[in-house]
Amino acid sequence: MAPKSRSASRAKLMNPSPQDLRDLVLDYLMHNCHTSAARAFMRECGVKRADSDGDATMAAVPERITSEEDLLALEERIAMGELRKEIRDHILTGRIDEATELLNKHFPSVLSVPMEEDDSEPPSSRRFAYLPATSTDPVHLALNLRIQAFIEAARTVPLPYTPPGSDTPLLCPPLLLDSTTKAKPGEGSEEDEDDDAEVTDEATEQANAQLLHRAQSLYSEVNGLTHPTDRAMYLAELGQVGGIIAYPVPERSPLEKYMAQSRREAVAAQIDSAILHRANRPTISRIELYARYTGAIWSMLHDMNVNVPPRNKWPANVSLPPSRAGESKPAAKEFTSIEDVIAATKKTNEKETEEVLPRFDLHLFIDPPTDR
Repeated sequence: MAPKSRSASRAKLMNPSPQDLRDLVLDYLMHNCHTSAARAFMRECGVKRADSDGDATMAAVPERITSEEDLLALEERIAMGELRKEIRDHILTGRIDEATELLNKHFPSVLSVPMEEDDSEPPSSRRFAYLPATSTDPVHLALNLRIQAFIEAARTVPLPYTPPGSDTPLLCPPLLLDSTTKAKPGEGSEEDEDDDAEVTDEATEQANAQLLHRAQSLYSEVNGLTHPTDRAMYLAELGQVGGIIAYPVPERSPLEKYMAQSRREAVAAQIDSAILHRANRPTISRIELYARYTGAIWSMLHDMNVNVPPRNKWPANVSLPPSRAGESKPAAKEFTSIEDVIAATKKTNEKETEEVLPRFDLHLFIDPPTDR
C-alpha cells in the first residue's frame, strides 16, 4: 500500500464519517436478518435513488444518494435476509422438511454442490476475512438436517420457540406420538378406556416403525459416505442419537440433550453460515469482525506486557478501553541481582509508573464499571 493511501486509511479509521457509522449499523441489521429494522433505518437515514443526472432533491436531513445498482444490492440483501430468517425459524421450531425445501429452492448450492478444494492463496483484500467456524460441506449439512429431522420425529413433548422480541411462540409441528395425549385411567367408561388403549398402542407402534425406518435410512446413507473420517464421525453420532428411540419420553432420558433447543440452534447457525458462505457473503457482521480483531490485538499486547505509551503521544480523542481492577498492572518481576533492585528503586523515585495495555473486553466496553 502506498504511503499516501495508508495515511488516508488511517485518517478514515481515526475519524469515521457519519455515513461510515451508518453503513456499519446497516450491515449489522442486514446480517442478523433484522429486515424491518433495516428498512426503517434506511428511511431514517434518507437513503434514496439518484435521478438520471445524479441529482436529488434537498431534504431536512442529510440524505445518502444511492445509485440504482447499490439500491438493488441492498434490496437483494434484505430479501436474502428474509429468506434466511424464514429458514432459521423453521429449524428452530423443528420444521426441518420445510427448511430443506426452502434451501433447495432458493439456495440449492448449500446442500447439493460438492465441495471443491481451493488451495490458492486468497487475495490480499480478503486475507483477513472471517472463515465459517463450522463445516460448509453439503454432505455434512444434509446429514445434519436429516439427523435433526429424526430427532424431531422422536419428540414426544412439544418444544415451542418464541422469536426474540415476540410474546407469541411459533406454531410447533405435529408430533408422531404426543406423550400428553395418552389415555388417562378413570376417564370415561371401561369400554372407552379399552378403545383408547388400543388406539394408543397402535399409534405407538406406527410411530416406532416410522422412527426405525428413518434410523435405518440414516445408517444406510452414512455407510455410503466416501470419506472414512466422515463415515466414522457420523456412525458415532448416530450411535448416540439413535438411542432416543429406546425411551418412551426421550425428553426425560439420559439423552435429553439431543432434544434441547440448543441442538436446533446449533443446526440453524451452521445452515445460516453456509448460506452466507455460498453467497460469497461474510459469515459475521463487520462490527463483530472488528470487535474480534480489536480483542485479539489488545490481548496480544497485554500478554506481551507492552506498556502504555506516554499520553502526549496518543492520537486525539483516544482513551484506553475499560479494564478490571489490577489488570493493567505489569507482571511481578523477580530480582536476581542488587542492580535490578537499584534500577527498580530508581524508577519508583523518578515516578516512572508502568502500566500494561489492558485487554479489550467488549462487555466492559459496552457496560463499563460505574466507578471508572
